[in-house]
Amino acid sequence: MTEKRKNIKFLICQIVVAILGLVWIIVRGNTVLLSAYIPIMVIVIPATYFNYTLCKLENKWHSMWHERTPCDGEPSDFRLLMGKISEWILFIMALVLALLSGMIA
Repeated sequence: MTEKRKNIKFLICQIVVAILGLVWIIVRGNTVLLSAYIPIMVIVIPATYFNYTLCKLENKWHSMWHERTPCDGEPSDFRLLMGKISEWILFIMALVLALLSGMIA
């Protein structure tokens, strides 16, 4: 399986889980939580998929503004890992918010 196909399947799984969480919040009647849940998911899902591109863009911008000879913007493994970890933490926090909506109601 190619890396791109695997990434697209993973993206689809994330979207399905996000939709299930959204439906769960609506079914439980805690629509107030949607104001936190929807923005988190709208930001986290694309950021997880485009993590490499976002890291490379950030490195290029930093290099252009702060260095005499700009680099190609290749992100470090550490930066990619930290991006993935932070995006997953936000994704899991949103899912916990969806699950807790049943207990809060």
